[in-house]
Amino acid sequence: MPIALAVTYAFPNDLPEQERLDLQAHALLKLFDGRLFFSPLSTSSPPRHVLDIATGLGDWAIQMGDMFPSAEIIATDLSPIQPDAVPPNVSFYVEDSSDSWDYPHKFDYIHTRVTGGCWSSFEEQVVQQAFEALEPGGYLESQEIDSSLGCDDGTLDQNGALMRWASDITTAGERCDRSTLIGQTLKDAYERVGFVDVQEIVFRIPVNGWPRDRHLREIGAMWEANLVSGLSGLSLSLFHRAFDRSPAETEVFLVDVRREVSNPNVHAWMPCYVVWGRKPLMGETGG
Repeated sequence: MPIALAVTYAFPNDLPEQERLDLQAHALLKLFDGRLFFSPLSTSSPPRHVLDIATGLGDWAIQMGDMFPSAEIIATDLSPIQPDAVPPNVSFYVEDSSDSWDYPHKFDYIHTRVTGGCWSSFEEQVVQQAFEALEPGGYLESQEIDSSLGCDDGTLDQNGALMRWASDITTAGERCDRSTLIGQTLKDAYERVGFVDVQEIVFRIPVNGWPRDRHLREIGAMWEANLVSGLSGLSLSLFHRAFDRSPAETEVFLVDVRREVSNPNVHAWMPCYVVWGRKPLMGETGG
């Protein structure tokens, strides 16, 4: 989930939050059937330079380092919470990627995952800067979860606590100039900046274990644990900044939100947008 507002964290990065991020990463890997990326990268023609923006725990960068041992993997984040034991080709740096990027070389592949709420303009701060930082022919890929909710059978109460929470998170992000709905804007942003061959896949993450399908049910159970454990951290500071709500007021509200999240009769899901695009080769036209 989103971690930064302005120059300070709106959300925690303590041990419980790190454990939640680890669970979230495992849930997404399961959602993606074990795939780290959807761009057409290959071990037969591996990327030389890879950049992971807002890496969090650094698990994705570490896995990429293992998969592509000849590649240089650079991963950045506002907080130094990554492990010390990493592959020799993986480096972590503390950086605010909303500032101007300054790297000594171009990249073949740039990646973001679950960074909603981190940017005043994802298009300008990430997509545009990634376009400039990529080699011609290089790829940008974003795997982003929006703070919206879907339901196909009417079991999600549109006036219930869970729907109100999603609405409040979205409104709070807007008030703080840190949108939590970047996923749905990715494809258009990529194309406006000039990427070509832009592709989009929209996954549906069950909010609990309601699906009959075993694979989705397991993902939903993981996502339920992710939400239940993370609701306080995701909400307390942000709701105080946006609405001037006290911690006590927010926690009382979250009791009902957690109850609804864990109700298997509520068949809700969250959208996860995976978008990737290629920087045109020299002489090739974007758009």
